Amino acid sequence: YNFLSDERDVVRLREAVKLAMRMAESPSFNGILGELIEPTPLDIKSDEKLDAWMKRRAQTGHHISGTCKMGPEGDPMAVVDQYGRVHGMDGLRVADASIMPDCIRANTNQTALMIGERISELM
Repeated sequence: YNFLSDERDVVRLREAVKLAMRMAESPSFNGILGELIEPTPLDIKSDEKLDAWMKRRAQTGHHISGTCKMGPEGDPMAVVDQYGRVHGMDGLRVADASIMPDCIRANTNQTALMIGERISELM
């Protein structure tokens, strides 16, 4: 998923990890948190080491969606039209969560099934 491929994302996540570490070490969390498992003291020795740890460990718990923008062929960011047809390709359609315009608040399963059913009806 190209996590942390943009340096701005690396910087923001690094700051978030540092903030979480400071919060975990605050008196408010005494007696609540157990022993820290990760990142290890070696992982947080420097920004470079912390970045390497983040790149090894970062992952999503979400269903990825919205990676193939739907829009007119004149839109340079659009991948598919309203029928799921891939711009510039004959006979190829996309009919899954990647054409969702936004992340939904529920599991993507039913919505992806609906998209697939609707695109198949349009064929």
